[in-house]
Amino acid sequence: MNRVCEILGIEKPVIQGPMAWISTAPLVSAVSNAGGLGVLGVGFAPEPFIREQIEATRSMTDKPFGMNVIMLPENLEHVTKIVVDMKPPVMYADTIAGLDPALCKKYFDIWHEAGCKIVVKASFIADAKIAAEAGCDVMIVKGWEGGGHVTFEATTVLVPQAVDLLDIPVVASGGLADGRGFAAAIAMGAEGFEMGTAFMAASENVVHPNVKKAVIEAGDMSTVITGYCTDEPCRQIKNKLADEMIAIEDNNTKEKAAELLRPVAESSLKKAMMEGDMVGGAVMAGQITALVNEERPALQIIDDAIAGAKEILAHVNEFQF
Repeated sequence: MNRVCEILGIEKPVIQGPMAWISTAPLVSAVSNAGGLGVLGVGFAPEPFIREQIEATRSMTDKPFGMNVIMLPENLEHVTKIVVDMKPPVMYADTIAGLDPALCKKYFDIWHEAGCKIVVKASFIADAKIAAEAGCDVMIVKGWEGGGHVTFEATTVLVPQAVDLLDIPVVASGGLADGRGFAAAIAMGAEGFEMGTAFMAASENVVHPNVKKAVIEAGDMSTVITGYCTDEPCRQIKNKLADEMIAIEDNNTKEKAAELLRPVAESSLKKAMMEGDMVGGAVMAGQITALVNEERPALQIIDDAIAGAKEILAHVNEFQF
């Protein structure tokens, strides 16, 4: 049996990446009901909202699902109280560069004691190693092709390194939306696949229609990276906001740019996701948005990608060298 499925108790080795304002109960439950792992994007959300979303998800599916947390000390205490109380099946730890081994060990032990499986997403091999040594069950490595927070290496570089280093199953993330990406990830040694941007166009998610339209209409050069000056760069669809952020970085020192950028970026994600502001709001989509061309149910997104990968792999030995 596929190790990702076995560990997480799911039917298909597909994880839905957590996205703020998008990965709420309707989408998460749809992905889980489709056989994958839906993940609530509640990393910076207040406690009442997190509890509400866990309850809502449980009312819509009896399948495993996860909730994400950002591995920062100020986030972990209140989230862990919720974990102990409500026992979500999977904890999904989002990392920013430089994991603290002691912090990981402390909270991974608590979450395991509560009965949770632990998935970690890393963009640096050093962080993947730290998380694995601290006891996580499944490792996602995300390349810079993905939307939202990005780093500096591609998925095609990160996955083979992680597979060579780790004994736990590795899931590929960043630049995956169809069977071709799945087949490539398998060839690199991945045992599962994470998609985020593909689910931004899922019919079940309740994001503003303008966001789905922007993702579906985006082309191959539609995304840019902003926020390098903050050491937490993000990939988003190019618009007036992104142009303004890039100009701030181009015309100021790193320290000054970071100071000026924060108020510009504040609440920009909510402006897009909830209000549909495509001028001053941030749509954090990955480069794979160029291949996301229509709105589809989560089940179809997952099953089409799996079927495509199976078709490719069935004929791969016909390649002529």
